[in-house]
Amino acid sequence: MAWGFTKKQFIILLVLLAVLAGAMVLYQQIYQRWPWQGTVEVASPTITVSPTPSETSGTPRVKTERDIIMEDVAQMIGEISPAQPVLGGHWFVDRFWFVIGSDSNFYVEYEDGHIMRRVLLEAQEKETGLSYEVIAYFEPGESQWTLKNGQDTQFGKNLDLYEFDDSLKSWEKKN
Repeated sequence: MAWGFTKKQFIILLVLLAVLAGAMVLYQQIYQRWPWQGTVEVASPTITVSPTPSETSGTPRVKTERDIIMEDVAQMIGEISPAQPVLGGHWFVDRFWFVIGSDSNFYVEYEDGHIMRRVLLEAQEKETGLSYEVIAYFEPGESQWTLKNGQDTQFGKNLDLYEFDDSLKSWEKKN
């Protein structure tokens, strides 16, 4: 054998390399990153009401029902999510997708810096404030979201996209 290995040592080396390769692939599947990639720390948008350009020019911006819901869900996503974040992290919202014509039915995409999730929520106004029912829960699939629990009652409907704008410190419509 080359390099002074016996046949038995060479087979053991091949088995160890195969186990190492399998462990790395498993790690990548679980954490959506390779072991040698550093942990990505993504700041959670903090919801503070600060003046927008229209407010500084004298015209106050009126909060819509969607604004109130997005701020509330962004703060409560850890309580709303049916899944726990990994590695002791915490959830934060990336974007909202509201069903056009509805302020109460919307998708929320959120992550903890390692994994992403999506829920379909229905907002309900109660005497104690807003409450949210999880209608469907999704995990990332190969090319789209995979339904893991519930029923996607809003599938195929037109949606309004909202993302957090750091300069305005608010959720802004993108489409």
